[in-house]
Amino acid sequence: MSYEAVGKLVDLWMSDPGFRAQVKKDPKAAARKAGIELKGEELDALNSIDWNLPDEQLQTRISKIP
Repeated sequence: MSYEAVGKLVDLWMSDPGFRAQVKKDPKAAARKAGIELKGEELDALNSIDWNLPDEQLQTRISKIP
C-alpha cells in the first residue's frame, strides 16, 4: 500500500478544485494524469466511492483510502 500516493491524492483533492472535478468524472484517469500510482485495494477503494456525494462527505471518504 502506498501511503505517499494516497497522501498526494488526498492533498490534491482537498486543495485543487480542478483535480476534484476530474476525479468525479474519471477517478483512475485523474490519478494517473496527476502522476499518482494506485494499486490493488487503493484502486478498489477509489472506484467504490460515490463521486456524486457532497464534497464534505467525499472528503471524509477519500481520507480513509487505505
